[in-house]
Amino acid sequence: MKVSEPASTYGTSSLQGLKNRLIATIDASTDERKLEQCWELLQGNDMPCLFTDEEFAEEIRLSEASGFISQEEAEAIFAQWGFVR
Repeated sequence: MKVSEPASTYGTSSLQGLKNRLIATIDASTDERKLEQCWELLQGNDMPCLFTDEEFAEEIRLSEASGFISQEEAEAIFAQWGFVR
């Protein structure tokens, strides 16, 4: 969308186009876990990734326990881009 265009320019046909792209992506997907995550996101009433401090600490704990990356490793990666905590 261009800045000069009003939001109303994108109406029902744009929404239907988005739905069609989502359906096509879902039909092509074979990753059950990813589809489940999408389902949960679409069904949720809360904004995704909005946590209390306690919930966020638990998410970090679970993430680190999964073995993908530690807090220190994440900070080292972000430091490469100039982000320093």
